Amino acid sequence: MELEKTLQSLGLREKEAKVYLSLLKLGRGSAQSISSDSGLKRPTVYVILEELKKEGVIYEVPKSSKKLYRPLSPEILLERVEKKVRMVRKALPQIEAMLQKGGEKPQAIYFEGVKGVKEALSYKESEMIGKEFIGFWAKTNPVIMKEFDNYTSRNERWKQKNIKMRGFAPADSSLTDFRNSDKEFGREIIELPLEKYSSDIAVEIGEDFVRFQDPVNMHALIIDNPQITKTMKEIFELIWVKY
Repeated sequence: MELEKTLQSLGLREKEAKVYLSLLKLGRGSAQSISSDSGLKRPTVYVILEELKKEGVIYEVPKSSKKLYRPLSPEILLERVEKKVRMVRKALPQIEAMLQKGGEKPQAIYFEGVKGVKEALSYKESEMIGKEFIGFWAKTNPVIMKEFDNYTSRNERWKQKNIKMRGFAPADSSLTDFRNSDKEFGREIIELPLEKYSSDIAVEIGEDFVRFQDPVNMHALIIDNPQITKTMKEIFELIWVKY
C-alpha cells in the first residue's frame, strides 16, 4: 500500500506503519481492533504499540476501562525526519573536512535500472545551479524517451536552475526534438556526422564529477573526483576549439 510506504519513508518499520495506519483509520483502538484491521497477530500488535508509544508517535488513552490508543499527527513523523536532516546538515562541514584530510580519492558510484539512472541524472544537481555541463551526448530511441518521460522533468529543472549544456551530439533524427528546443533550454550543441560519432552512451562533465550514462542497458557510472574532472574538461576543450 502506498500510504504504508510513505510512512516507512518517514522512519517507521513495516509493521509499525501498519499499526499506525490502522490507528489513523480507527481514530482510537485496542490491540484487538488494530489486529483485526491490520492483519497482524495481537501479541505482535501489543509489542509494536508499546514501541510506538515510547517513540512518541501514539499515546494511551487515560482512564479507559481497557487499553486504548490514539495516534498523534503524522506531522510528528515529518518533524523527526526534518530534525535528523538538520543534524546532518550541521555536521556536514566537519564530515567534509575529514574527507578533505583523507585526500581526494576517486569515488566511483554505480547505478542500475530506470530508478538508478534517474538518480544518477540528478546527482549533485543543486551544486550545478547557474553552471554548465559539458560533454558528449548520445542517440536515443522511443523506449528510452518513454522510460525517462522525454526527459521533461530534468529539462524543466535545469531551465529553472539556469543549468546550461555545451557539447557534442550525433546528428541523429532521434534527437530532433532536443535540437529544436536547444535555445529554450540553454543548450549549445554541435552535431557530428553519424559516421564519426554514433554513441549510445553519454558523457557529462560537471564541476567535480564525470557521469557516464548508458540508458539503453539502464546503467550509469559517476566518477566523483576534481582531478579526473579537470583532465576531462581539458580534453573536451581541446576538441571544442577545433569546431
